[in-house]
Amino acid sequence: MIDVERRSVRFPNKYQSAGLGMISLVLCTSVMTGCSAFRDYTGDTCDGRKPVGSLEQAGKDLVTAAYAADRDGVCRVTHPFPGGVLEDEMVVKTREILAKRGITPQNASVVVGEQFGSHVIIQLTDGSQNEAHSVKLDGIGVREDGFTVGLPPELYPEVAHSSASPSTSTVTAP
Repeated sequence: MIDVERRSVRFPNKYQSAGLGMISLVLCTSVMTGCSAFRDYTGDTCDGRKPVGSLEQAGKDLVTAAYAADRDGVCRVTHPFPGGVLEDEMVVKTREILAKRGITPQNASVVVGEQFGSHVIIQLTDGSQNEAHSVKLDGIGVREDGFTVGLPPELYPEVAHSSASPSTSTVTAP
């Protein structure tokens, strides 16, 4: 009988090495390009979180949150605006505008209009075709990650314009 000694030399499995290489590649790519799960949406959304999946959802959620006086809920579906901070008074005023036009959480309908790049004009309506029962809002497509809507235009701070026009200013000669 011949006694054969088996030597076990351990080589890494080629599939195991390839798998580790792929994992490393995916991690590096995610870090370099910014995986959507880790993106910061500050400046894109009011609350800095990932935007909602559709303009319809954003519009209806805005109506529901405004009626519930839920500032965080309103902030969840809106984009930042000039002046910065969403205040409770703005949420109350949004509800008043919606109620005046007959738009409630039960009948809210979102009509998506023209698109200009990432900007989309939408109308919140009470489900009717009556123009007096609608509010035009700005919708924004945030990259390919979702959508936000603006508040009714009446709520945005006015941009101060200079009262002196160039044609009325005087220049004195030295």
